[in-house]
Amino acid sequence: MKLNLMVAFLFSITASAVFGQEIKYVDLATAERGEYTSYLGSDGAVYKVGDRVKIGVPSSNKTFAFITEGDGILLPITNLLASSSGTETEIKRIFVVGNKRSGYSVSFRTKGITGLSNYTIQFENALSTGEVKGFGLSSDHALAQLKKAKDKLDLGLITQEEYDKLKAELTKYIK
Repeated sequence: MKLNLMVAFLFSITASAVFGQEIKYVDLATAERGEYTSYLGSDGAVYKVGDRVKIGVPSSNKTFAFITEGDGILLPITNLLASSSGTETEIKRIFVVGNKRSGYSVSFRTKGITGLSNYTIQFENALSTGEVKGFGLSSDHALAQLKKAKDKLDLGLITQEEYDKLKAELTKYIK
């Protein structure tokens, strides 16, 4: 009985260490493989299990390079077709894959449109190519918003305080 309680206690500590954490893009170099509950991406946005992400446009003509469909067991793994552009999919799992030699990356396992299949999204690659629309702002979009705010400041439509506040928010997205 005591042994069972000890094993259950150790398992709960281990499970919470791997499954109950947030992983950050900046920490991927020293990450541990495993499952996480949330991810702070390179775009500054937090993605959590249960959130919905929008599929963008494929980086090649007819298929997505960084989004696959199928699980390899019931359905073969294939690149997602362009017809899925514009749809939303719910994040079911967030996990880190890779090793020290090749590096680590974050992937999302999401619900497929039909419910029979699932998608696997190599998130940072998909985000950088526009295959997935992130929650955060792109560098270009943030810069455009900041320039627009500067024009409003110069025209006297907003105060210096309002401009400074907006600038502080937007600069974290500008690379």
